[in-house]
Amino acid sequence: MKTISLLARIIRRTGVDLIKGVVVALVSIIGLVVGGVIANLVGLPTPIVPSYINTTTLFPLLFISGIPMGIVLGECFQKLPFSYWQRVVTLLICNYILYYLANILDAYLYMPITNMSTNIFSDLFPALFTALVIALLWRPKAGTQTESWSSLLNKGRTLDGFAWRFVIAWLCYPPIYYLIGLLVSLFTKSYYEDPSHSLGLVLSPLWAILLMQIPRGALFLLGVLPILLNWPGSRRIALWLWIGMVIFIQIANSVLFQAYWLPPEVRIPHSFELFADSFIQAGLYVLLLVPVGKMIIDRARIGQV
Repeated sequence: MKTISLLARIIRRTGVDLIKGVVVALVSIIGLVVGGVIANLVGLPTPIVPSYINTTTLFPLLFISGIPMGIVLGECFQKLPFSYWQRVVTLLICNYILYYLANILDAYLYMPITNMSTNIFSDLFPALFTALVIALLWRPKAGTQTESWSSLLNKGRTLDGFAWRFVIAWLCYPPIYYLIGLLVSLFTKSYYEDPSHSLGLVLSPLWAILLMQIPRGALFLLGVLPILLNWPGSRRIALWLWIGMVIFIQIANSVLFQAYWLPPEVRIPHSFELFADSFIQAGLYVLLLVPVGKMIIDRARIGQV
């Protein structure tokens, strides 16, 4: 009976999360439309969609991809000791940086689109709409002790050597990106170099690719830093998995769900590449910025020891 009861709770929770994910995905699409309208109103040039992309096909894929992303972000940020508005702000930062800005910078290297820079502004709106709804739908458990804004902003100062740890965690990303990308390029490079494939892919010079990973590495770290510094549990493996999932579901969404015009020979290797990038990054972040001693202190503070 206990097994049946547990299974019923899991099924019920999964169903509720799916419904919440659908709501988040729908609101995200509305935010995209609103952002595009406002960008036009303020006079920003409209991004030109290439001929090989059919927006009628793309929008349903954007909606579908928003469901797992909403669930992962909701379940992760629900665990943090944040008030509603703290979750809104940190979710906005995380979603905008990882899902929108980091992917825009990547697209400049491999799939540039005319007037793509407009998205840097317009994508603020779907990120904001997403953050507002996720923070509303996934609330912390009753009785969860929330942190003050000043406490959240000063968390890094309590960690010995935070500055050098942060810099190492940041600068580890370019070599990770290069080494894993070098392996994946054995399978995908021809699609970037041969224009006859007509996929809109280009291969930037190596120096430009590596240079771009310096700001992207900083963005990744900033996007998940509130999670790293405020994780309430004591299990570093759980934190590693959550950080990895938060990064992966956002940076890989376009390859996994949206880029339907790319052949499997491109999408599958890049999906494995982004998976490896995400979880290697997450592991280094936890090792460098969340020492075991810090988690023991947190357990004592929230009454777990």
